[in-house]
Amino acid sequence: MSWLSLLFTLGTVHVAALVAPGPDFALMLRASVVGGRRYAFFLALGLASAIMLHTITVTFAAALLQHWLPQLMLWLPWCAALWLGYLGYGCLSGALATQESVQHKQMPKTLRSYSRRHGWWTGFATNALNPKAYVYFFSVIAGMLPLQSPLQFKLALVILFFSLALLWFGFLGWALNIPRCSQWLQRNNRGILVFSGVILLLFAMLLLLQGYQRL
Repeated sequence: MSWLSLLFTLGTVHVAALVAPGPDFALMLRASVVGGRRYAFFLALGLASAIMLHTITVTFAAALLQHWLPQLMLWLPWCAALWLGYLGYGCLSGALATQESVQHKQMPKTLRSYSRRHGWWTGFATNALNPKAYVYFFSVIAGMLPLQSPLQFKLALVILFFSLALLWFGFLGWALNIPRCSQWLQRNNRGILVFSGVILLLFAMLLLLQGYQRL
């Protein structure tokens, strides 16, 4: 697999993980309704910044893990496959379950004045202190990275993950302020969950194959 193909593969997995439901989406929904579009953008920037921090830490720490704990690297693809399979199962289970509609009547109709710094720190702290984010990055990224990765690839991966996160969360902050887009996301929530679940389960099977080949 070429470096460009691997970058595309990791980007696809990352997009599926971003779209999967979690505290980030709920935080963006609340920020869009309570703080407005500008506040939601800086919150999205904080979320993306924390993802960039995770990516930098795991990408450059993977080489140390490979050097000091080579046996651990053999098992990381299996751990990553289990984690992605768990996320994919959660998405499909959510798609099959009865969906609860968002109660717009319970949300405040007036916007509060929040600073940009507050928005960035809220998003950054939410993602930086999320233990599931550490599990995801340490298992999936370190598990899929080759034993020897050039510096250019690592930097490209950091930029890619940051850009995808900022685009997705920024899109949510923009779209959730538009009634028509918000209604479309709610109507197609089940389809989005199915898409994310299938992608995550597919890459979980690929990681199982990769883990078998490393043994």
